[in-house]
Amino acid sequence: MSKLSDIAKNTEGLGPGKKDGGSSGIRFSELFKQSLAHEPEQPIEKAADFAAVGKSAKRDIPADNETLYATLLQCMQDIRNDVKNRNIIDSEPILAVINQIVASPEIILSIYPAMFKAAEGEDYYIRQPVDTMIYALKIGLRLNYQREKLIELALAALLQNVGMFLIPADIVDKTGKLTDQEIETIKKHPETGRDILLPMQKDFPAVIEAVYQHHERESGQGYPRGLKGEQIIEYAKIIGICDSYEAMTHNRPHKKALLQFNSVRQLIEEKERLFSPRIIKVFVEEMSLYPVGSYVRLNNGAIGMVMKINHAQPVKPLIKVIFDGLGNRAVEDELLDMSKTSVLNIIDAVAESDLPR
Repeated sequence: MSKLSDIAKNTEGLGPGKKDGGSSGIRFSELFKQSLAHEPEQPIEKAADFAAVGKSAKRDIPADNETLYATLLQCMQDIRNDVKNRNIIDSEPILAVINQIVASPEIILSIYPAMFKAAEGEDYYIRQPVDTMIYALKIGLRLNYQREKLIELALAALLQNVGMFLIPADIVDKTGKLTDQEIETIKKHPETGRDILLPMQKDFPAVIEAVYQHHERESGQGYPRGLKGEQIIEYAKIIGICDSYEAMTHNRPHKKALLQFNSVRQLIEEKERLFSPRIIKVFVEEMSLYPVGSYVRLNNGAIGMVMKINHAQPVKPLIKVIFDGLGNRAVEDELLDMSKTSVLNIIDAVAESDLPR
């Protein structure tokens, strides 16, 4: 299956050591030295009546998170069917679910684990927008978005790749290298998506613009228009980094997923100003480099399990030492607060399959 992040590499990908003009990359070690400076918020047109949005939908809203996640997947299936059948997208069911989620911000946080229980074989172009929406909403909450903006952000994230539904399957499902012509076909999906969503222009102009811009990048490396900085709507900036992260952390027929830590490190260090430093900082603080339950290796060789994340210092979570530096299982439960030691540091993430036996 072709991956959108791979397509983007033709215009965005600047590997280690490569430079783009005079831009300087964001160093991983320097990211958290930056202050979260407030950037001027770009004007966003509001929908006519957010309070009424989705109220007429007939789909029942489930109470438990796993069923809610499955409902979101089904909504995306229905949207794909609408697009493939050249029907106007019925946005009411998905807006009803979005309203339910946004009305209770705790749902945004609690549904997060349900993503990891989803079957790996789930259709990528159905699961990807749902996961991206959940990531984006976490960032939106951190940026203090109010209800109206959270609804727009969620809807834009879910609809970002509707243009992909009209691209031939032999291109989007291709496991081998894409031809230049196939790449150009895929790179048309933002414009196709914008055209599909034109019936929503009156109520959700910012959503359509975010869909059109979600592959634009901070220093102009993106597409379709090569926009830069403040020319890019903030929704698109958020969706862009969440979309890239989602692509990195799920297995593909042609590529094994990266560990979460390695994915974020690649987004920060190997890319040259692809994303807003402000959005990257919030993204890392909210998503966490080291999720609870993941394993990390320390500079003394010991391996620990993350027990609690540290939003103030994402590279310094609370861990429980599982193996000592010689690979022997720890005999006592030792909790280590990485923020309180200057001697020990995390040097890498460890996959469960790579733990000592």
